[in-house]
Amino acid sequence: MKNFPFSILNSNELYTASTRIVDTSKSSLGSDPYASTLCLHIGQGNSDLAKGLGKSLNSEFTPVLLIRDQERDDGFISLRDYASSCSHGKNSIQAAAGRSISAIFDNVGNSVSNLGYAKETAKLNTLIEALETPSAQQALATIGATERFEELKSSQDEFEKTYQIKIKTESDINYPLVKDSKLRITKYLKTLLFYIDTNSDLDSTVFGAAKEAINQIITDTVAIAHSRATRIENAVDEEDKPTV
Repeated sequence: MKNFPFSILNSNELYTASTRIVDTSKSSLGSDPYASTLCLHIGQGNSDLAKGLGKSLNSEFTPVLLIRDQERDDGFISLRDYASSCSHGKNSIQAAAGRSISAIFDNVGNSVSNLGYAKETAKLNTLIEALETPSAQQALATIGATERFEELKSSQDEFEKTYQIKIKTESDINYPLVKDSKLRITKYLKTLLFYIDTNSDLDSTVFGAAKEAINQIITDTVAIAHSRATRIENAVDEEDKPTV
């Protein structure tokens, strides 16, 4: 089982991760009484955490974030499919340019829009960086896709702005109930992870799938937490720079 650094998670990240892990455990180990008991305790902790977080848990940012995510998905698909279409055209110059853009998509991944928030953000940033090189910009201009590229960049920026505001709002909450529930969630979640990890070595058929799914949840959660921490550090660095 991958290491789960609980200390770096904010309330929302812990709530989301523990909820996903409980759902995965119930689905894979529903008949296991010990795992079910641990999931029950974690679920009770999550219920109290939700109460402590109040409106911030399911704030107005949630539907807006879904819209922003759809917008960047649409921008990604639009540019990807348009470049692919141009690569099959009769104009040899445009076809070559289309193929060069499609090759960049192939390298980054053609199904980026199907990924979770954190992975999609990382992939789109890589894609945008690759498409901003002089050669890629020339190819985009050749097939008339510069505007589509700018729309993708803009939608990615808007998503990140909304996501960071949402994270900041939730991380600012600090109620006694939140603190207590997080301690209980962490206690029982650590026990559940250890239980699944140990038994996966003894009975991989039953526990192996749960372990694999939980490892992915841990990877996603840590990526989100690290991304948030990096952005906070960058913001502090910018504020500390002397004005000229």
